[in-house]
Amino acid sequence: MSAPSQTLTEVKAKADPDRFWAVGFPLLAVLLFLLSTHQGIGIWPDSARYMNMAATPWDAPAYAAILHLVALSGLDIVVGAWGIGLVLSGLNAFLTWHILRVATGRTGYAALGTALVVIAPQTVALHGLAMSEPLFLTVIMATLLAFLRYVQSGETRWLIAVGVGIGLASLVRFTAPALGAAIALFLIVDPRHDAKRRVADVARIFIPSAVIFLGWAIIAAEVSGRSTGRPMEWLGNMTAREWWLSFNALAAWIAPDEVPTVIRRILFLMAMSASLLVLVRHARSVLDRAAKGHAEPSLIAIPLGFFFFTYLGFMVLATAIETNLHLNGRYAFPIYCTSIMAVTIAMAHVKIADPAIRWLHSALIGLACVMLVSHGLRSAVRVHQAWQEGVGFASLDWARSPTLAAVDRLPRDAILYSNGSDAIGYVLRRPARDIPAHIMLRTGREDPDFPYQAQLAGARTALARGNAYVVLLNTIDWRFYMASEQELIRQLNLVPVAKLEDGTIYQRAIKEERQQ
Repeated sequence: MSAPSQTLTEVKAKADPDRFWAVGFPLLAVLLFLLSTHQGIGIWPDSARYMNMAATPWDAPAYAAILHLVALSGLDIVVGAWGIGLVLSGLNAFLTWHILRVATGRTGYAALGTALVVIAPQTVALHGLAMSEPLFLTVIMATLLAFLRYVQSGETRWLIAVGVGIGLASLVRFTAPALGAAIALFLIVDPRHDAKRRVADVARIFIPSAVIFLGWAIIAAEVSGRSTGRPMEWLGNMTAREWWLSFNALAAWIAPDEVPTVIRRILFLMAMSASLLVLVRHARSVLDRAAKGHAEPSLIAIPLGFFFFTYLGFMVLATAIETNLHLNGRYAFPIYCTSIMAVTIAMAHVKIADPAIRWLHSALIGLACVMLVSHGLRSAVRVHQAWQEGVGFASLDWARSPTLAAVDRLPRDAILYSNGSDAIGYVLRRPARDIPAHIMLRTGREDPDFPYQAQLAGARTALARGNAYVVLLNTIDWRFYMASEQELIRQLNLVPVAKLEDGTIYQRAIKEERQQ
């Protein structure tokens, strides 16, 4: 066989597996999405906020804006959310694969890392919801792709694109500046340029991202009187218990809840330590080559590694500012994906001549295989449950709710107060107001613009007209900041109109008022 023919054969043999995974992972992600949304795309309380089906407005505007733009076409907003989720599930899988394939240069490692992201239970669960996390991951991946182009070409215009990506990501989730900080840290230590160039490169990502985010915040504050929806005060109330719960959200990356908590924590710490050692070894090696003028795509592993720490630092700051906030699986999702990518890239390039590194490399490969099996089983259980029952307010339980069926028979012009205004808004597509609340969830303080007594007075006035009802749903028992059922009965002089197995509908006791 001639040399050109042999080369062509080798290129084709290499391209075929790449093409298989580039198509296969998006198809797998789409399949998991379709199975998870068999009963409709999952709806959580925040989903109803994005769709303007709840009494509480949304904060970060990008996902909500896309939903409502789609709805302007005449398409039902929930159907639009399903369509957006379908596209994002496949797109995120493809972008993850593409970035890892370019950065690792090795098909096997890229496939392993992508699989750990695509079939992870948190990935499957969140992509099956009408939530902002899938869009957030898309913008993160697009930003990383622009950064990869900068690493490969050295052209500073790609850094401006990175800055735009971070600004747009900040409009999806307010935690996006942590990615900007991680990339800025890399630019500061980039050995290819002098100090003046490094500062200029940081400015190239900072300025466009700041203009986008601050521009929106200023305009939103002027137009609607609110922007981030959070006061800039130290109102955090995290206790040792909440910190342990937050740590458990990270430990869940490695093993399911069925594994004893102590073992999960130990496994996570061991995996993190091994991963950090491999990342540091890779970073030293790739930075040394970059200093000699050999910039490699695998440099992207460094800001990805930084992102784990800048994101956690941002979350610590957020928990110090906002009341009743802690790191859960949903908030930890972005750094799960990026951490898997960072370690995958480092593993593909680290030299294993050192026996210690070779042992760590083998241990991490073994752990990845165990995680793949665990992820597959956990995701299968979640998908099966979602297929049968639906998720959140889109579940069959809510669709068959006797209380909501009774509410649906009330006059269409009736004023509804409820501890589940979002459930009523989604299931019945009827507006409802929140029942009076003692404090605001995010501040732990009474609402200065609408105090508790003013809320009670407004509810009394509406109820006195005879066309208002209070609907209390038994399933919604987590809104501790709202008035209790007994308190509302006493304060608003309520009597039950309908008492059902999953809730009660109340109206004001008109007869007593007339007697008085």
